[in-house]
Amino acid sequence: MKKRVFFMAMAAVMAVSVTGCGIVKVVPIGEEAAYSGEEVFDSAAESSSDWEQVAAEITDGAADLAEVLDGDGVGTAAAVSGTAKIVEFNTDTPKYYLLIEPEGYTGDAEIRIQAGGVYSGTALRDVQTVKNFESFTNQTEWSQYGKALNSEVDTQVVAPLALDDSVAGKTVTFAGAATESADTVTITPVSLTIE
Repeated sequence: MKKRVFFMAMAAVMAVSVTGCGIVKVVPIGEEAAYSGEEVFDSAAESSSDWEQVAAEITDGAADLAEVLDGDGVGTAAAVSGTAKIVEFNTDTPKYYLLIEPEGYTGDAEIRIQAGGVYSGTALRDVQTVKNFESFTNQTEWSQYGKALNSEVDTQVVAPLALDDSVAGKTVTFAGAATESADTVTITPVSLTIE
């Protein structure tokens, strides 16, 4: 009888050890870092805490858009500022924009300021120096940071203006990060004033 109990106990122990069964801890979603010690990257918090510094750096380092365009052009990305007439507020695509005519610009490029809906590109992330690629664990976090900065544009700059068609014909003063593709210059703003 003792042998039988002993063998049953041994069989149970072996079954548990062979199958890997044991006590399993269920970790609630979002609380993984508390158990693993590994922090989860929060792009929204990161960009929100950096926003004022990023906006100030781009504004302070901005070159006049008309001079940049009449000179060597925007290149990959550049901090720009200026004053322009708003031709239209375009909402025909998910990427809303203000079509503008900058003061002093004599070229043929179409110039847009991103203004709601979907924001594209990484111009803000690429122009600022508050954070760089080495500030992040991997390319995914670096990409998320760029998208989160674009979200700050909507929250901090564009949404408070409640833009509509009535802005056409008005004057906009802006600062932001510009990119150039073919004959279109797109500016992601860090400040906009419309009068």
